[in-house]
Amino acid sequence: MARIKKASGIKKNSEQDETDFQRIAENKNKIQDIIIACEDKVSAPTYFKMIVSKLIQNRAITQDSFVIATPHNTHPTGVLADLVNHQCDNGKTYQEFEHKWIVIDRDKERVNGGGHTKEDFNNAIKDAEKLEVDVAYAIDSFEIWYLLHFDYRDTAISRDDILDTIIKKLKAINLSKFDKLNKKNIKNKENTKLIFVELLGMQETAIKNAERLLESSPENNDPSTTVHKLVELLNGLDKNTEQTTIK
Repeated sequence: MARIKKASGIKKNSEQDETDFQRIAENKNKIQDIIIACEDKVSAPTYFKMIVSKLIQNRAITQDSFVIATPHNTHPTGVLADLVNHQCDNGKTYQEFEHKWIVIDRDKERVNGGGHTKEDFNNAIKDAEKLEVDVAYAIDSFEIWYLLHFDYRDTAISRDDILDTIIKKLKAINLSKFDKLNKKNIKNKENTKLIFVELLGMQETAIKNAERLLESSPENNDPSTTVHKLVELLNGLDKNTEQTTIK
């Protein structure tokens, strides 16, 4: 009787199971990468770096997997251009990142100069969608995100009033830490770090308040923000349990 040959290329069940479990484990531990471009050169990048520093400590991401695009512009469509044109030292472009974000303000035009047009803001959002880039916007300014840690606010408030209110509230809860805080230094790196730490325990409240504000199109929502979506994404990287279905 002829000897029956074992079919080649077919693994035993135990071997197949071992391979499948290994693939699932590798995917669980996959390091996701993210690139962001910010309209603000100091406070917003510093704020997000504070979140990322914890992720790096917990080995959820690496130093190289989080990139802030080199800033050249301070208006929304320009920030998107900064993201698109950024090239990492290793030649990697924004398209190769798993997560791509721009962080922009509505920053209404002011009589004494500054700000940018409503059209520029709206075009940045539309163009970002076409390029599959996510947008963390703030109306009127990034600091509305700080304010939502304290209160739900659904009536228009100027940039100056936002800063005044935040400064008063921070001094009320920790005068020793924020005694010298003012509108001129609130955006610097040192104070941004202090604010991040002080507000961290109220972050869930801010997220809930931000979600309540998102009821109409961005250009009509004043105030509103989607900064919380980027915050949630970054926080979620520390709990990455994504799995690939094995077929």
